[in-house]
Amino acid sequence: MVKVVENFVKVNQYTRPGLKLPKVKGIVMHWTATPGASALNERNYFNGTCIADQRYASAHYFIDRHEVQQIIPEHEVAYHAHDKNRCYVSFLKPNANTTAIGVEMCVEKDGEIHSETVQNAAELAADLCKRYGLSTDNIVRHYDVTQKNCPAPWVSDSSRLAAFRTTVDRLLGNKTVSKTAASTSQASHATGTILKKGSSGSKVKALQKRLIAAGFPLPKYGADGSYGNETVQAVQSLQKKAGIAIDGIYGPATEKALAAIEVKKKESASSGKKTPYKLPSGIYEVKSPMMKGTAVRQIQEALAALYFYPDKGAKHNGIDGCYGPKTADAVKRFQLMHGLGADGIYGPKTKTKLEALLQ
Repeated sequence: MVKVVENFVKVNQYTRPGLKLPKVKGIVMHWTATPGASALNERNYFNGTCIADQRYASAHYFIDRHEVQQIIPEHEVAYHAHDKNRCYVSFLKPNANTTAIGVEMCVEKDGEIHSETVQNAAELAADLCKRYGLSTDNIVRHYDVTQKNCPAPWVSDSSRLAAFRTTVDRLLGNKTVSKTAASTSQASHATGTILKKGSSGSKVKALQKRLIAAGFPLPKYGADGSYGNETVQAVQSLQKKAGIAIDGIYGPATEKALAAIEVKKKESASSGKKTPYKLPSGIYEVKSPMMKGTAVRQIQEALAALYFYPDKGAKHNGIDGCYGPKTADAVKRFQLMHGLGADGIYGPKTKTKLEALLQ
């Protein structure tokens, strides 16, 4: 098994509260979203800067290609998977922070999770499953718990979680693999209508009418009540716009995204005008003295409109007209999600992509 380095952060209010973890019922997989940072880099961040910034966040384990850094004891709570009291995974309710081990996979400079990092994570997960009597169905994504886009590559391609579970099953010596593979549309919800390719009937027809009205056309067949390739493509377009897993399946997460678009369209129609997002030209980055002003605020407002908040939870979600590290982080997260060079610097390519998505 990969080398595990026990390197606990100091007990503190923000990253290691010292609270008892009552029972381990699952494993929540994350990614760090900080390209090029090693497991040790992450450990040091949560032992220093994160505390200084008064940010409530952490995980039990951080994994890179070479080692595992354990920064929180397994019998203690880590702040890794609880957002506004949301928990959509039934066996982890009411709060995954008090029922699960958090595992963070480090990201390479190209924004990808290396296969060796994934293998190391699988070895750790197998060990945890053995020691806590868990099955691979108890391994979930952060997305499944709170619908946060994490780990992003596993949200855009839900088969990666299924493949990971299969690897863990093999390490455990299981001849049969887990029966459930979490797709984003199905997520971890036990209830709700699921429609997919091959479905037909009045529910499909109603969905198709809503898709067309929401701006996802079905030019060839229209609302014919048959869930074919054209409907799959329309649902995928909706999922891409919403930033959720693109699997072409209509389920609770996709319904939530579609409903949100319908609300926005209704509000826009009632106001009689579209909210403008004017974006500046030029280069904006973290500098000394700090870049400030209306142009920076315009960038922040555009990011927030697409749910890449400069500082979620802060006043006005961190929209303050100052291009600091948190705004750079929001830009970097946006760039990672949309195939741009993830450097946290706002420039022509980032501007073009923001404008395209805000139309």
